[in-house]
Amino acid sequence: MSGVINPKAPVGVCGIGRIGKLLVWYLAARGEHDQIVVSTGRKTGKGIDDLATYLGYDSTYGSFSRFVGGFRGGRAFEVRDGSLYLNGVKIVWLAEKEHRVPGNIPWSDNGVEVVFDTTGKMTDPTINDDNALRGHLNHAKRAVLSAPFKIKAKGTPLPEDAITLVGGVNFDRYDAAKHTVISNASCTTNCCAPPIKALVDHFGEKFISYSLTTVHAATNSQNVLDVLPKDGEKDTRKVRSTFNSMIPTSTGAANAVIEVIPEIRKLGIGSQASSMRVPTTTGSIVILDISLMGEFDDDYVNDIFKKYSAKNPDIMQYSTEQLVSADIIGSTHSAVYDSRFTHRRTSKRGDHYFTMVDLNFWYDNEFGYVSSLGRLYDLVTGRR
Repeated sequence: MSGVINPKAPVGVCGIGRIGKLLVWYLAARGEHDQIVVSTGRKTGKGIDDLATYLGYDSTYGSFSRFVGGFRGGRAFEVRDGSLYLNGVKIVWLAEKEHRVPGNIPWSDNGVEVVFDTTGKMTDPTINDDNALRGHLNHAKRAVLSAPFKIKAKGTPLPEDAITLVGGVNFDRYDAAKHTVISNASCTTNCCAPPIKALVDHFGEKFISYSLTTVHAATNSQNVLDVLPKDGEKDTRKVRSTFNSMIPTSTGAANAVIEVIPEIRKLGIGSQASSMRVPTTTGSIVILDISLMGEFDDDYVNDIFKKYSAKNPDIMQYSTEQLVSADIIGSTHSAVYDSRFTHRRTSKRGDHYFTMVDLNFWYDNEFGYVSSLGRLYDLVTGRR
């Protein structure tokens, strides 16, 4: 199914883990739809009251009522006539067993045209069956993935109707007549791609290389306490307690950034990425170390991001404050540039100057990412 998207049509959300739950919060808080249609993909609790409790409260962000109305706000969620309402928006819960396969979920019967798949389980856009991401298109016009694409068959090209889009980087590549399967990449890519795009556009061939490290909050893919590795487990660090450890892990951000900024490959800019998980619930930072040909001071580099933030105020926030991760919780920006923490060193080899700069970008890896999904939704529905 393809065609023009009705921005008033109910929105579909498949899976309500951390991202799915907060996406429901985000959409309900906007109050632009009469209904949000949710497929949990599995049997959940004992009924609607358990779903209401799950969606009504959150250990990181507090209650939905406070999220919508602030400290003095009233109760913003209720169960009425057997249905759950958030901020007056009806949550249609597709809990039946037959609705747990993407291709069988009756999205169109409920008026849904755009589906967000937040399960993190179906990431291959080349698989064309009911059990895959593309199955959503049986009953919807667009399927948006809240994760990077992962093609299982090596060497298989990305289908022409699939695309990865990151706000502030390549939204101009979206073709409403062609693209029906869309990846919003990862939270880390949404944080680091905009500043890298700004640097590529500004420096061009003077941009030698970059190395990024994300110091990332814990996720539900980790364990609360140590567990025995599964049969054939390759990375036994992942089975260690997220409460008690900083845990090195991998990230696909380097490849994803090149996918959305092809100029990196054309210019021959070197890149690499790594990740460290830490015991916080949300609030992460990308440490971006760049190498440049020429002599540049902190003010020169800061001015690049000051201008980029002014041009893309919803994507990047330029900060002059001394921030810590707790200050980022609830931020809607993809990246918060910590200008106070920028530092550089210039060296000279022969007649040439080279400058290394350490840059730091904060991001709420949960709600900040959900906000980026909102911007993508506005693009797909023609509001942006």
